[in-house]
Amino acid sequence: MAFNFEKAFGADYRFILDCLFSEQGHIAVTGASGWLGRATLELFSALYGDEFNGRVSAYGSREQQIILDDGRTVSVRPLAEITHQHTQHNVYLFHFAFLTKDKVGGYTDEEYIRLNKDIQNVVLQLLKQSRVKAVLLSSSGAIYDFLNDSNRDKSANLYGRLKYEDELCFDEVCNKYDIKLLIPRIFNLSGPYINKLSAYALSSIIANVVAGESVLIRANKLVFRSYIYILDFLLLCIRLMFSESFEKIVRFDTLGDETVEVGELAERICKLLNATDLKIERPDIIEDQTDSYLGNEQPIKDIIKGFEFPVTGLDRQILETAEYIRNLNKCSG
Repeated sequence: MAFNFEKAFGADYRFILDCLFSEQGHIAVTGASGWLGRATLELFSALYGDEFNGRVSAYGSREQQIILDDGRTVSVRPLAEITHQHTQHNVYLFHFAFLTKDKVGGYTDEEYIRLNKDIQNVVLQLLKQSRVKAVLLSSSGAIYDFLNDSNRDKSANLYGRLKYEDELCFDEVCNKYDIKLLIPRIFNLSGPYINKLSAYALSSIIANVVAGESVLIRANKLVFRSYIYILDFLLLCIRLMFSESFEKIVRFDTLGDETVEVGELAERICKLLNATDLKIERPDIIEDQTDSYLGNEQPIKDIIKGFEFPVTGLDRQILETAEYIRNLNKCSG
């Protein structure tokens, strides 16, 4: 997949390249085998080319290898090793390691909390003892489930609480050690490298349509979502992280350029994928109830406008996600 870095980085293009290709610059990616981690590795592989292996380190829950789209093999080290690897150079940390909301039911609450705290402690140790210059800490819209004491999803409340505590810990340590910190609170993503098709409405609907199966929407209330393309999200974060105008701490909620109800989303997917003959099944709607998983739109809109950043529209997001899912099916078939 081609990345137009000059267009994405805009007026900061040369400055960002100087930072990324500086003699002391190194990228560390945690949670490397997840959706965000894999997309980040793909993006930096395209940017660094033959210099990738010397510029980027990947960490996960266990040792493994990932083969990228360009054929490059990436060795993923256990996360515990990260504190021993980065003492000689400036580090830009892309931190995605976290047991996500779908893992809550697989552990007791105490185990789930402990495992995420273990991840947090390892990475905080890196910040305290290494030359970390900036951190991208992926957070979640589920934080608002915790802060607002929402009953939308019990798992989201616990996950959101731990994500919020993560934000506070990283905020404190980064302030103390003069490290730049970017905290995007992620709501809804689209695009390639997704690894849990059934866990998200967009990919679940697309997977059914690609397979030629009818679409079942279980929600009996209106459900509103807004999607940002994962590569737009990462390129925007890199732009923020390395721009001279970057503030010390930046938080924003992710949002796309439009909001859509999932029933309308299913119809749109069917139309774009030439599958209007497929049946969309859904229970009767309770009109006075809604599920709006949407963040505060103004901060990200201001960032996008300020950078004149070229975001991807929803139709293109759907088509790109569908193309990736089709290719997954070909590989598994």
